[in-house]
Amino acid sequence: MASSIKRLHSKTTRDITPYKIEDEALTQDVKDHPDDYHYERAQRFNCSPTGISKALKRIGVSKKKDT
Repeated sequence: MASSIKRLHSKTTRDITPYKIEDEALTQDVKDHPDDYHYERAQRFNCSPTGISKALKRIGVSKKKDT
């Protein structure tokens, strides 16, 4: 039974970096089109709106706020 060691805790980090949405390109897109919705950005980057949401969170862009 020594060959089947089970992990007692969940794996919290990924060993690979995200590759579909580049951080620099997304940052530039946010500067060029600040009022776009996630689905509009997803069409430009050829991915899902959920992917855009996670990428925006990764680069530190928060939701739009009225001032």
